[in-house]
Amino acid sequence: MSIDDMAVASMWTGDDPSPSFEAMGAADRQVWASFARQREMDQTLAAINDPATYGAVVVGPWGVGKTTLARAVEAQLADTTHVVRLFGSGAETSVAYASLAVWMARLAPGAADSPASIIHGLDRLIHDDADGRDVLLVIDDLPALDPMSVGVVMHLLLSGGAKALVLARDAGQLPEDLVWLAKDGLLSELRLDYFNRAEVGELVAKATKTMVSASAVTALHKASNGIPLVLQALFREQVASGSLKLRRGVWVLSGRVNADPGSALADIVRTRLGRESEAVRLGVEKLSLLGTAPLSIVSAALGQETVWEMEERGFLAIDAAGRHHARLSERYVGEIVRGSLDPERMMELLVELSEVLNHEVDSLDSQELMALAAWTLDAGLVLEPRFGLAAARRALTHFDPLLALRCTVHIPPGHALFLEAVQLRSEAYGIVADYRGAVDVLDAVAPEQLAGLALQDYCRWVLALTGALLWVPEGYARIPGILAEAESRLRVEQRRGEGRLDQGAGAPPGAAVVPESAVPESELLAARQLLRLAYFEYQVHRGEFAEIVAELEEASHDSDLHYSLNCACLLVPTLAVLGRELDAVAVGHRVIKEIEDRGISLKFARHCRDGLTLALTWSGRWLESVELLSSELETMPQTAQYRGGLLELSLGLAQAYAGRGSAAAEVLLAAAAQLEVRESDNALGLAYSALAFTLAQDNNEKDAMEYLALAASAGSPTLWTNRAMAEFFRLMALRWLDDPDAGEKLHASARADLRQGRFSTASMSLFGGTITGTEKDFALLEDVSLHRQGPMPEINVMLARSCRRHDPVLALEAAAAAQMLKLDAVESRCAVLALDFARETGANALAREAKQRLDRLTAKLARLPLQPRTEGVKLTQRELQVAKLAKRGLGNRAIAGRIGVSVRTVEGHLYQVYSKLGITSRSELEQDQDL
Repeated sequence: MSIDDMAVASMWTGDDPSPSFEAMGAADRQVWASFARQREMDQTLAAINDPATYGAVVVGPWGVGKTTLARAVEAQLADTTHVVRLFGSGAETSVAYASLAVWMARLAPGAADSPASIIHGLDRLIHDDADGRDVLLVIDDLPALDPMSVGVVMHLLLSGGAKALVLARDAGQLPEDLVWLAKDGLLSELRLDYFNRAEVGELVAKATKTMVSASAVTALHKASNGIPLVLQALFREQVASGSLKLRRGVWVLSGRVNADPGSALADIVRTRLGRESEAVRLGVEKLSLLGTAPLSIVSAALGQETVWEMEERGFLAIDAAGRHHARLSERYVGEIVRGSLDPERMMELLVELSEVLNHEVDSLDSQELMALAAWTLDAGLVLEPRFGLAAARRALTHFDPLLALRCTVHIPPGHALFLEAVQLRSEAYGIVADYRGAVDVLDAVAPEQLAGLALQDYCRWVLALTGALLWVPEGYARIPGILAEAESRLRVEQRRGEGRLDQGAGAPPGAAVVPESAVPESELLAARQLLRLAYFEYQVHRGEFAEIVAELEEASHDSDLHYSLNCACLLVPTLAVLGRELDAVAVGHRVIKEIEDRGISLKFARHCRDGLTLALTWSGRWLESVELLSSELETMPQTAQYRGGLLELSLGLAQAYAGRGSAAAEVLLAAAAQLEVRESDNALGLAYSALAFTLAQDNNEKDAMEYLALAASAGSPTLWTNRAMAEFFRLMALRWLDDPDAGEKLHASARADLRQGRFSTASMSLFGGTITGTEKDFALLEDVSLHRQGPMPEINVMLARSCRRHDPVLALEAAAAAQMLKLDAVESRCAVLALDFARETGANALAREAKQRLDRLTAKLARLPLQPRTEGVKLTQRELQVAKLAKRGLGNRAIAGRIGVSVRTVEGHLYQVYSKLGITSRSELEQDQDL
C-alpha cells in the first residue's frame, strides 16, 4: 500500500522532532487512520464521480477506518457536494423513516399524507439544502435501515438526485435493495483490511517523520492488531509512558508495549464494550484473566453460548491447529479490561475461573502456564514454588524475564528449589542486560548452601555462574578457577565411587556395599557434561574454537539429547569461524528443526541461530540470512524490546558484509538506537563500528568518523565473534577513509586468526586488506580461502588467482559469481581488476565487457572500493570523429562527404575503431557509453 503525504504536516507542532501530544486534536487523530488510505480514497472518489454507478460500498471490520475514509472523501468533495449523513440503529426498528427523522420534522403540513408525498417532500428538502450542488448520502455502518428510509434512499439514487457512500462491517448487513445494486455493479464495493506489519511501520514513520526500529514496529503491530485508530492511541501512550523513546532519530523500545487502563485507548474500548451484551462483557473480563487457554477450558469458564457470541462479535480468536486455543482477538482489550478490574472484582472472577482450571502444572503448555501464573500474581496471591519455577522457565523461553522474576521472588533461601530459582533469576537478569545483577544473584548464594548441594545441582550452578561471568569485565579471569574447583569436587566424588568398588571387592556375593555419600555413575556423567558445557561456552567466548571443535563434533552425537543438542548449538559458530561455513549451516538447520519438532528449550539455542546467520552471511549466502532474520523480526513475541536490538544488529551486519551501505546503515542506526536503551550482549560498540563502515562506503566521512569515536568510547564486546567483527568493521571503515595503516592492521588481524585456525575471519580480513596487495598477499588470500566453504570463498580464490596472473577472464568470472550473489561492491572490485588486466594485455573485448559491468555498478554504488589504474582505449581525433558520426547512424558515404575524405578512408578508420574497442558491428558501437 502506498502512503500519501496528506495532512502529515499537522501531526507535529514546533521545531521539536518529538510529538506534542497535547496539541493533537480530533483532526490530527484522524490522520493516522486516513493518510494511509489514499489509494482507497481515490477509488471511492472515482466510484462516486462515475456516471455509470450510484456510488460505493465500503466494507471492513470495526476500527479499520471506514468512517475516517468517508470524512476524507467528504472533505475532497466539500466545494461541490452537499453531504447528507444517515444513521440508524443496530437492530430492526418499526419506526418509519427513523434515519430521516430530522427532515421529517421539517416537512410542510400535508406533505406526510402518503408515502409518495413523503418521498417527494424529503427529496425537495434535501435538494433545497444542497442549493444546486451534488448530493452525497453517507450511510454509516448500519446493520439495517427501516424499509421506508430505504425507499427514500432508492428514490434519490434511481432518480439521479444523489450518490451514496455506504459503510458496513459486512456486505450482508446492507438492506436488500442496496445488496442488489452492489451485485449488479451499480454500487462499487471496496473492502478495507487492518494494516499489516509493514504498513504499520510505514504509517508510524510517515506520520511522525521519524524512523522506527523493526522491533518497535513488530510490537506496535502485535499490540494494535493493525487497527489504525488503536495504533494511533497506543503509539501516543507508549511515548508518553516512555516505553517508546526517540534515540538518534529512531523510535525504539525501552519497555513492553502495554495499554493503559486510564488512557484514551481505554475510552475506545469502553465505548465499544458498551454496545455489547452483558454476557460478552463478562466473557471479555474472564478471558482477559485467562489469556490463552484451550477452547474446552474457555467454553467451561464462559459458557458455549457466550463463546459463540464473542466469536461472532469479533472478540474471540480460536486457533484451528493443535489444542484449539482461544484468546481475545485484540490483546489491548484484555490489558485494559484486566487493568480496570478492582481487587475485589478480580478475586471474584478468579474464584470462578479456578473451579474450571483443574489441570496439573505439567499438562499446561507455555502460554497457559504463563497466563495462569500472571493472573495469580495479579490477584496478590503467592505461587506455589514448583508452579512458580515451571512458569518462570516458560517465561524465559518466551523472552518475558519480568514475569520470570515475579514467579521466583517468593521462594525463600531455605527452600529445596531456591538454587534453581536463583539460576532462573540470573537468566532473567541476563535477558534484560543487567549482567552485573545476573552475577550478583548467583554470588549471593552462601558457601554452605553450595557445599550441601548434590553434585549435579552444584555443576548446574557452576554452569549458570560461568555463563553470567562471560558478560562482565572481570568475569573471564574468575572462570578458570571456578571450573578447576568444580573439577576437583567431581574427581573427589569419582574417587569415592571407585573406593566403593574396592570396598565391595571382598564382600560376600550379593552383599550391598554402597556408602551413602557415593554418587551414582549416571549422576557423575551428567555433572561432567554440565562442566564440559561450561568449558565449551567459555572457549567459544574466548575464540578458542580449534581447541574444542573435535570434542564438540563428537559430543553433538551423544545419546543424551539435551547435551548433544547444546553441544551442536555451540558447534555452529565454531564451524563458521573455522572455515566450515556450509557444515555450520547444515548443523544449524538440523538443530533448529530438532528444537521445533520436539518443542524443547536449549540453553545455547541463541548460539545456534546467531552462528547460522553468520555462516550464511560469511559464505556469501547473505540473502538467506536476511530472510531468516527478517522472518524472526516479524514473528517476535510482544517482549520485542529484549531481543529486537540484537536481531536488527544481525540484519544490519548481514547487509554490511554484503556491501549494501545505505540499506545497512538504516538498519544499523535503528539497532544502535535500540542498544543504547538496552545494551544486550555488550554489542553497542559493534553496532557503532559497522555503522562507521557503512557510512564510509556511502562517502559520509564526517558521520563515519563520529561513529568510530563512539565505538572507541563504547568499549569492546565480550563475545569473541562480536569483538572480531567490531575490529574488522573498524579497520574496514578506516581503509575506506584512506587510513594508510588500515591495510597492514587487517593483515595483522588475519595472521593472528590463522594462528588459531580461524580461516573465515582471516580470509575476510585478507580480502579487505588486499585492495593494494602484493603477489605474496594474494597467494596467502588464495591459500586461506581454499580452507573455507561456500561461494564467497570461491570468489576470493578466483580474485586472488586473477591478481597473481593478471588474468581478466578469471576476474570477470569472479565478478559474475559476485553478481549472482548480489554482492555489488565485490563485483565492482572484480570488474575493475578485469578492466585493468584486459587493458594491460590489449584484450579489448574483455575490457569492454568489464567496462559495461562497471558502468552499471557505478550508478548503484556511492563509491567504488577500487578505481581503475589504466586508461581506456585512445582513439585518434579522426577516429573519434568517424566513430561519433557512425554512432549517430550516418552511413560510410555520408560520413565521407561530411568530413571530406574518401569512403575507403572512412572504412579504414572504422576498422581501427572496431579493433581498438574490441567490437565487430555498428550496433555494438552505438551501445558504447564513452563515445
